[in-house]
This record gives sequence, C-alpha cells and structure tokens, in this order.
Amino acid sequence: MRRSERLRRRNGLRRPARLERRTALRRLTPLRRTAVSPASEAQRAKVAGQPCLVCGKRPVDPAHLVPRSLGGCDDAQCCVPLCRACHGSYDRGELDLLARLEPRYRAELAHALAHLSLPSLLRLVTGTRWRPVDADIPKMEERE
Repeated sequence: MRRSERLRRRNGLRRPARLERRTALRRLTPLRRTAVSPASEAQRAKVAGQPCLVCGKRPVDPAHLVPRSLGGCDDAQCCVPLCRACHGSYDRGELDLLARLEPRYRAELAHALAHLSLPSLLRLVTGTRWRPVDADIPKMEERE
C-alpha cells in the first residue's frame, strides 16, 4: 500500500482535490507610481533655472549622481541638472557624464566619491564597466 493511499484512508479523502482557478486574478487596488527618491528643496533650488548638462534643454530635474539606494544623500552637491530624457538615459546607464561633469561639477564628483569607491563611481557616471589595468599584462607563468 502506498503512502498516499494510507493518507487518503486516514483522512477520509476519496479523490484528490482539484485546485483550479475559474476566474482570472485581479488586482483590487491599482498600482501607484511614486518617486523613489524625490529631490530635497536644496537640490531643487540648485538646479532651478539651469540648462540640462547634456543637451541644454529646459526645464531640468535634479539628477542624483549617486542614487539613495547606493548611499546617496539629500545634500545639494549630490545632484546635477538633467532634463527628463537625459535623466532617464543616465539612470539606465546609457549616458556618459564624466566629460560633461569635469571641471565645472568637480565638487559634485568629489562629494559622490565620498559615497562610493572610485571604480564604482566611474562605472555609474560613465555607464561602462572598467577593468583593471593589469588584466592585459600576462602573468609570469604565461611569459615563460
């Protein structure tokens, strides 16, 4: 006698229960999109009236160089002015800001460096993965 048959006899189940859903699942409350990390008033005041760092359009949003999820803060030096399109590209890692940040936004880069290591900040700001310089140098065993 199988274990399942013993359980059926003990529990009084004559046939296995059918677990089928007859109606589709529906969400009772609609999803609401909210800003994950809204900018502080100091950050908004800093970028007010400035053009986009990349394309020069207006109006602009304060874009966090280091997102709060990675350790960013509410300081005014944590953000730069970007329009909505450029801000989205930066957040997706498609935009290289390093050439545009230097030298005018050097203080913002230094502040971001307080939150992240240099390789992490370079990857975030440039959108590319940096590999170590010595990765191209063959090891001693390979040379011989």
